[in-house]
Amino acid sequence: MSLGINPAVTMNTLKSRILNPALTSIYAVLVEKPPGEGFSFSAWDRELLELTCVEASLPGSSIATIETNRDFHGIVERHAYSRLHDETIDFTFMVTQDSNYMQIRFFDYWMKYIVGEEGKTDKQLSSRTFVNELKYPKDYQSDSLKIVKFERDLGSGKSKSTNLLVYNFMQAFPKAVNTIPVTYEASQVLKCTVSFTYSRYFISEIETQNDGAYTDPSQNNSASPGNPDVPSGSSSFNSSLNFGDLYNNKSLFNSNNYGLGFSSLF
Repeated sequence: MSLGINPAVTMNTLKSRILNPALTSIYAVLVEKPPGEGFSFSAWDRELLELTCVEASLPGSSIATIETNRDFHGIVERHAYSRLHDETIDFTFMVTQDSNYMQIRFFDYWMKYIVGEEGKTDKQLSSRTFVNELKYPKDYQSDSLKIVKFERDLGSGKSKSTNLLVYNFMQAFPKAVNTIPVTYEASQVLKCTVSFTYSRYFISEIETQNDGAYTDPSQNNSASPGNPDVPSGSSSFNSSLNFGDLYNNKSLFNSNNYGLGFSSLF
């Protein structure tokens, strides 16, 4: 009986199969406001949250089982009955001063909204008789929190489409904003870590994203940066389509110039 082992693999096959690994530093976190009425955070900037989320984690899950140890002598069987998801997921955001600390204020406002503190004055909140009035879950829970894992070829124009891994979180809301240390010692970038809780997640059926920077080789369009099929001697390259623009008031994930339109995921 053959074990299906491949005893010899050519170097070309090896290179094509394993030398193009996925990288941990290329991803997007897409955060949307909750759907409830009265949530009116005036400084809301989804693009800025995308650009300043410096750390996230792809979630995990496990299968819950029940043991049966009396059906067969000496054998313990395990049968699945449910899927269990992690209780929370953490996101770390770099805080920007020109946004008036929006990364901190937004999630603090979301938590205020949950317990009925939004719109209240300092005098009202400082009252010892102030009472929280919680919102209904449908108002403060969001089904639009997503993590998109992609690779650096997206937007490069090298291929017509690129692979995506889209995690969708259901009934998500911020459960905690972690302590943010400040010190008189050597200055560091201020970061805000937010813990979201959610009921479950699923990986979307969306597996690819069309690259708007790609041009069919038959069109000989040199304005497609990185396209290997474009003649090297072409002189009509559009210098405005450079990757530096991605970081200058352009969203990595909403710019039609680069085909990085993740807005269709919502």
